[in-house]
Order: sequence, then structure tokens, then C-alpha cells
Amino acid sequence: MEGYGVINQHEFEQKRPIMQELSAMLLYPQGSPIKQQDFPILELYGDSNKEVAANINRFFDYFSELTLLQQQEYYVQTFDFNKKTPLHMTFAKYEDAKERGQILVQLKMMYAMSGLELNSKELSDHLPLMLEFLANGEWIHANRLQKWQLLFAIMEDGTYFLYQELKNQENPYQYVIQSVRILLKSCMELEMEAEKVE
Repeated sequence: MEGYGVINQHEFEQKRPIMQELSAMLLYPQGSPIKQQDFPILELYGDSNKEVAANINRFFDYFSELTLLQQQEYYVQTFDFNKKTPLHMTFAKYEDAKERGQILVQLKMMYAMSGLELNSKELSDHLPLMLEFLANGEWIHANRLQKWQLLFAIMEDGTYFLYQELKNQENPYQYVIQSVRILLKSCMELEMEAEKVE
């Protein structure tokens, strides 16, 4: 996240419930088709997040028309069978290079330091897992937030590549990823801006 370095705790706290819902949108659809009313972002946040609301509307304009089976097939074709659009945030940049393994270990250590044991089969750079962690981690109240800038940087970097590819493919998941990027940016401050506040 070039030019950024300080996480705005107040903004971050405000955005955590939205991160939770975006995490759920990026999971494999199960049980019944996902619908907009399952994610009350618009009702909860209204005018304060117009860009996010507009993106979620665009996503559901397409996705709400699909059956559960169609949603599942779309998800698998987008994220599981396409190497250009994985939900693993370090894959686009590093693929299977040694550096990626080191970052995955660092992330896992961050989670462990915060009391989170990964029971998931997913790797530590899986975007829904990272969003879930940010949305629910109680470590935020221990004034540790600034120590997790690496997490934000990895998400920003990974979602950049993912968003660009989804946009090129005109895939509606681009709007969910764009919403993640908007939230990340809104939680960050320029270093010089933070110095002025101090």
C-alpha cells in the first residue's frame, strides 16, 4: 500500500460489520441462493458508504437472477478453476515461489498471536478468512492494530490483481472486490496526514 502506513482505528471499527458481510459474500454459496436481503449493508450504513452500496447493488443485479446451482457453478468457475482469479491474496504475485510460503507463515503467526487457531482448510491468505479475522478479532481493543499493517498490505495488493482481472472478464464479483478495496482505503491514512493529527 504505497503511500499509506497508518490504520485509522475509528474508521476501521466503523467498517468491521461491512467486512463481515463481504467475507460471507465471497464464500461458496450453500443451502439457498444468496440474495441481497441476506446482507443488510444498505440498511445498516446507508449514505455513509454510497460506493459500497452501489457496488453491492450491481453485484446482485446479476447474481440474484441465478439459482443456487448456477451461483455455485459461477463461484467455482471464477475462483477455483481460474488461476487468474484466486481468492488467495499472495498467489497472483508469487504463485508457488518461496516468498509466498514465508508470507503464509507470517500470516498464520499473526492469527496465532491474536488467539486464532486456523481450523479452516484454507490457506492463511484466503480473502474471506482475512476479512473474517478483521471483522471479529478482539485484538483490536488491545491497541495492537498498527502491528497488522502487513495484513492490510497483502489484501490491498492481492485485491488489486484480482479486481483488474475480474473487471477485464466483466465478472460481477468485481463489484464485491472493489468494495473490499474501498473499505481498505478508507481505513488507511497517509503517513503525513497522521503526523498532522498528532
